[in-house]
Amino acid sequence: MNNAPFPEVLQLYHNLSTSAVKGSIVRTTTINQPNSQDTTATLSDKTYLPGQPQIALHDPKLPSYLLSEFVTSDLNRLAPHLWLVAKQDSTHISSLTEQAVRGRRVVITENPELHLVWAHDIVHLKPIPKYLLSHAFWTFYLTGPNRVVQHDAMRQKIARGALGFLRSYFYLIRHKSDFLMATGDTNLRLLPRGVRYSQFMRFISTFETVQDVDVSPRYQFGELRLTRLNLWSKVFLQRLHFHKMYWQYSALFANYYGPLWFVFGWFSIALNAMQVALAADGTNSASSAWYAFASVSRPFAAVTLFVILLSTVYLAAMFVVHLGGELVYALGDLYRKNRMSTGGEQTRDKGGP
Repeated sequence: MNNAPFPEVLQLYHNLSTSAVKGSIVRTTTINQPNSQDTTATLSDKTYLPGQPQIALHDPKLPSYLLSEFVTSDLNRLAPHLWLVAKQDSTHISSLTEQAVRGRRVVITENPELHLVWAHDIVHLKPIPKYLLSHAFWTFYLTGPNRVVQHDAMRQKIARGALGFLRSYFYLIRHKSDFLMATGDTNLRLLPRGVRYSQFMRFISTFETVQDVDVSPRYQFGELRLTRLNLWSKVFLQRLHFHKMYWQYSALFANYYGPLWFVFGWFSIALNAMQVALAADGTNSASSAWYAFASVSRPFAAVTLFVILLSTVYLAAMFVVHLGGELVYALGDLYRKNRMSTGGEQTRDKGGP
């Protein structure tokens, strides 16, 4: 990437600018002119990254900080196997209002690995830092000729991660209702203060044309299910989990109460049915009433055991069919994606010199 992903005229944060002094970036303050709609920018005494007082604009640790903010190392390692976790479609991201319709509440996270990761009734989202909306930030640190992050591999990682992160908001905020959700709650604010709806929609629309090859491997997928990430992390990351879902033993074990009670009840019914059958077979009573009851108990016990067996087979079959259907869809999608990728490469080769 050699250019900022959006034109300077569409930037939403104006208080960063490159200085006339080569290799310098400064904070500015916008001042409204009296009796006029014009504004002027004056040099600010703040020398830190906007929103991050602990990180100076020229801090040697700033590249490492940006790595921790936008690079998803674990998910990038998992990317070749993420087709087992989610749909292979970077646009598979529900808007904020759709998240609410699905019964999910937004949980703010600053961990880029958890952005767009959901579990049960929550979805994790990382807010957009204001400096990422600045054209000067992109040109000075990531894309310009005098970029500060000189290590090309590191710069590419940061730029592709940040680009994929911003592109995700094109799908998260599609309507004004989404925008109001992103800015309405002080404790759950996803966008910086002062951003207007019309401004943001013009800005974010520039990311619609960003291709998957330009973003990090993680952002070639959309939403990711945490339960599946935890499962496959054991295989591909050699870790017990990708991210802990339960932080107390009571919550952890409560997750198993339902299945345990289900199995216990299943076996209790089966054993009771067996006992009824054995008791009916062992009766020697001459009473016609008792004999009639025993004769009814035998087939009833057999039917009960058959229903239990049939229900178990049905549940197992439903699980296999559901899992198999998802696997077939994922494999078919993977095949089509690889075929399209191969076809595109062959077309470029034929058109080349």
